[in-house]
Amino acid sequence: MKYVSIVLLFLLGSSIFAQGEANNWYFGQNAGISFSTTPPTPLTDGNINTLEGCTTISDATGQLLFYTDGRTAWDRNGRVMPNANYNAGTGLLGDPSSTSSALIVPQPNVPNRYFIFAVDEPHHENAATYPNQNTGFPANQDDGFNNGFTYSVVDMTLNGGLGDVVVSEKNIPLITYNTANNAESSYKCSEKITAVKSDDCDSFWVITHFIDTYYAFSVDQTGVNTTPITSQVGVTVPISGYRRNALGYLKASPEGDKLAVVHFGLTNVTSGDGPGKVLFYDFDNSTGIVSNEIELYNGDAPYGIEFSQSGERLYTTVGLGIGGQGEGFLMQFDLTVPDNQIAASGTRILNENGQDTSIFSAGALQLGPDGKIYRALFDFNSGTGNYLGVIENPEELAANINYSDRGVLVNIDGGRGSRIGLPPFIQSIFAQTIDIINSGDPNNVNLILCEGDTYRLEYQDITTATYTWYIDDVQVTNGSFFLDVTTTGNYRLEVDLNDGSCPLIGVANVTFFEVPIVEDTPITQIICDDNNDGISDLDLSLFDATILGTQDPNQFQVRYFRSLADANADINVLPQNFTTENNPQTIAARIENIGNINCYDTTSFQIEIFDEPTAFTTNPIVSCDNADDGDDTNGIITYDLTTANSDIYNGQNIADYAISYHTTLLDAQNNTNPIPDPTNAVLSNTMTAVYARLENNLNTTCFDTVEISVTINVLPIANNTSLAQCDEYMNTNDGITLFNLNEAVDQITGGSTDRSILFFEDMISADAGTSAISNTNTYQNTVVNQQLFVRVTNDLTGCFRISTLDLLVSTTSASDAILNECDDDGTEDGFREFDLTQANAQVLLGIASPNLAVSYYETNENALSETNPITTYTNSTPGTQGQDIVYARVEDNLNQCFGINQVALFVNPLPDIEEVSEAFLCEGASVIIDSGLESGNSNDFDYLWSTGETTERITVTTAMDYTVTVTNQLTGCFKDRTVTVTTSSPAIITTIEINDASDNNTVTININGSGNYEFAIAYNGSNIRTYQDSPIFTNVPPGFHKVYIRDKNGCGPETTQDISVVGFPKYFTPNGDGFHETWNVEGVSSQVLGNSIIYIFDRSGKLLKQLVPSGNGWDGTYGGRLMPSSEYWFQVKLGDGRIRKGSFALIR
Repeated sequence: MKYVSIVLLFLLGSSIFAQGEANNWYFGQNAGISFSTTPPTPLTDGNINTLEGCTTISDATGQLLFYTDGRTAWDRNGRVMPNANYNAGTGLLGDPSSTSSALIVPQPNVPNRYFIFAVDEPHHENAATYPNQNTGFPANQDDGFNNGFTYSVVDMTLNGGLGDVVVSEKNIPLITYNTANNAESSYKCSEKITAVKSDDCDSFWVITHFIDTYYAFSVDQTGVNTTPITSQVGVTVPISGYRRNALGYLKASPEGDKLAVVHFGLTNVTSGDGPGKVLFYDFDNSTGIVSNEIELYNGDAPYGIEFSQSGERLYTTVGLGIGGQGEGFLMQFDLTVPDNQIAASGTRILNENGQDTSIFSAGALQLGPDGKIYRALFDFNSGTGNYLGVIENPEELAANINYSDRGVLVNIDGGRGSRIGLPPFIQSIFAQTIDIINSGDPNNVNLILCEGDTYRLEYQDITTATYTWYIDDVQVTNGSFFLDVTTTGNYRLEVDLNDGSCPLIGVANVTFFEVPIVEDTPITQIICDDNNDGISDLDLSLFDATILGTQDPNQFQVRYFRSLADANADINVLPQNFTTENNPQTIAARIENIGNINCYDTTSFQIEIFDEPTAFTTNPIVSCDNADDGDDTNGIITYDLTTANSDIYNGQNIADYAISYHTTLLDAQNNTNPIPDPTNAVLSNTMTAVYARLENNLNTTCFDTVEISVTINVLPIANNTSLAQCDEYMNTNDGITLFNLNEAVDQITGGSTDRSILFFEDMISADAGTSAISNTNTYQNTVVNQQLFVRVTNDLTGCFRISTLDLLVSTTSASDAILNECDDDGTEDGFREFDLTQANAQVLLGIASPNLAVSYYETNENALSETNPITTYTNSTPGTQGQDIVYARVEDNLNQCFGINQVALFVNPLPDIEEVSEAFLCEGASVIIDSGLESGNSNDFDYLWSTGETTERITVTTAMDYTVTVTNQLTGCFKDRTVTVTTSSPAIITTIEINDASDNNTVTININGSGNYEFAIAYNGSNIRTYQDSPIFTNVPPGFHKVYIRDKNGCGPETTQDISVVGFPKYFTPNGDGFHETWNVEGVSSQVLGNSIIYIFDRSGKLLKQLVPSGNGWDGTYGGRLMPSSEYWFQVKLGDGRIRKGSFALIR
């Protein structure tokens, strides 16, 4: 067997990065990953949405070319290829629900041409209608045919260089069944496909399976050989169990010498489930022959299969049970043991939680370019698959495997997810290469160096081998086993062992990175320590710009260390936010290329920390203007600022720090223009603050400032004034009276608000603010024309001034008064509100002085102290007749008192009348109405009717509203009365409704009229009448009656009418006692319903008697014989057409 190397595209005359062809995967629900980074990066631009089948191809450098779900193909920009658009009718013949719906193979040695091999899902529904089309599927779901195995050509020069399917080379069928067998022709193929390089190093084998045969199609530079190599070997998969039996993956080993296949089920039931198998084979990649079947697993529902990169380990996923949509597990087989021991080596793999079974179904397995194996994870129960599982070290034996169900998060934005399929690739892509970098990992082909470095790429020195080196696919003249590289490029070594095998391939992606320099070293950093603990928190990134200079921060980065030794060794890197550990502190900086951190330069600088003082707050400067400068109104004072020093130091060492004072914050911060003599600082009310600066004597840049607010308050206004009072207190001629000192407040303060006023009898007390007069509302002067001292204090500032108040006494000359009011406020309760100003004229009667004012008070004391003045007053004595008195005070605008006098109050009642009344006027008559006076002599009142009449009573003949005003001749108080006169008349009967000949006879009387009526019925000629308001009578006895209607208002005459109510007696007793001797219909006579006919029958229906209303009735005999006591029947044909039937009893 020849050795097969990894590189594929070098055969095509392309790039060295063969593994790059598998760098981009699109799968599941719009999910994807890229292997351009380590670990792989999730992709969010995928358009595939499939449960299973998908495939992707990239170029050798790892740049995406296109991808497909077997029906539609998308270019590298995510746009649908015009000739591979399933929904537009130009699609391919694969099926996204096929296990391996497609696989992409480049045409060897023919640039830009690729084959898409597609496998349709073998539907049993389509097979059932073969060869006809199954029309049971929607057009966008399935075309109704089992299309089997096909291929199409993609030309990357089409569609503007984005590639498209060649119309003339599209959906070409490949025969994988016996065309003579109708059952095989109806299904055509399974869902399995894999590809691997041929032994000739210049072609590929594309392999599939159907029933019991493997089909290997050769692909070389001439195209696809449509005649396959067939191998009928091993287990027969029942075609009757398709399509479920068709599920499961087929994989070749990367070296191309082995095959492994999974049969999801082996049932004989169409679309049913049955236990499956995992099978292992030898594959001859020189002939395409499959042989030597080994059964590795039998049972459940296996699905995914994959070899490790070396081909020494085989992995499969198995769903528990035969349905495959529940829990599943991952299993490893050791292929290094003898063939008969491989099956027994099968071991379940534990996940990161130590579990060998999880909620995820048996999904696809796929080897990645990084040598790891990735597992599709999907939970059918929840419908979610956020991660791919990852086998980190698939070459290890099962006990040492590192596997996680949370390997790569693919659902990074909530809009995508893993399902059960992953894209298959040409398995030879993942074969191991030779290591020419000497990194110890053949999969690591990236070599990063610094400009100026020299590096030797090399392989073993084999004397019989030929060595050919390529740089960017251009051969160089070097036949040695090594090559020294000094420039960036893609390097490839082909080692021809000259033994007929394929060359060994080694690749190195070499990149040289620029070495940065420290453009400037930060100066020694002086740090002021705000909490004086000797350490400081630093944001080291603040020094990046100085060190980088003009170098690009997107290309270079700076990291920091405790020493240059650490920086050079790249150990113990400091965090960006670093807390110093020493004082002074050395900081080493390392500037490095982000692409290769081994390309770097270093420098160091110092951090020195000084204590930073704290200027503590002190009390604000608040002072009243004073006369220190000879003027207490200009807002200027002198002040000793050093009184604040102890507050500002607040215990800090005075020897370490110094204080200065400044008039602006800027001066304090810049240490300029200090106040020369802070003990005699001149402050004014134009200043809002002064600023103290507290600084470290060893380093004056470490300082703090504090603002001290300055407020110089003006003194309040305090005018000298006088206050005059009436001599109305006790002896009216002694000049001693009571003063309300508060009346002078507005004159003293000029109306200023927020002022406190205190009165004193001497200046010393006023200045000290002690022994203030307490009874300011009723202060009694001690001498005639006394002078008091007034201290006015601004409540907001506490500043005060002192003025004088002269107390003057005057005589009185005002008059008493009387106020009368009617009790007409709507309640007539004897209480009334008085407008006291109505007494002004009486009070001022005889006083000729101008500018007089009258004020009213409830008490004489209030009038003297002028407290609680009133303008209205409600009497407290009901119906007062002078018992309630208020007091009027008269004074001029100079507070000259003219007297305090009494005002007597009188409340007079309104006439006692009924205010509303009603009278009735019979038609053609008249009625007398009166004033409604309830009490009092009628001669003491005046009357005025709305008719103009002035008597207490008047006679009216017209129905309307009449009003009369009744006025008390003595008090003038009056009240109105309204009399409503309404017309009334006898009733006029319009109809009488009689509902008779029933168990409950009713009579309804319908009338017209303007009166208020009541109704009665006199029964059967009696004169007994019981009146009621309702015109409806119930339970009226049968007979002849009279209806009566009368006006409740007394307007006559009564209205009457005779009525007849028909009824049937319930029994009669012909026993000679004079009562109920005969039976006849009541309420009928010769005049009323006189043409009525009455029939009487016995119980057997025999007619006993025929009567007429005018007759005497039936006497209980028949043919002269007395009839016995019994029940008898009657039929009455009333004269108005009604017919009544019933029964009655004869009782003897």
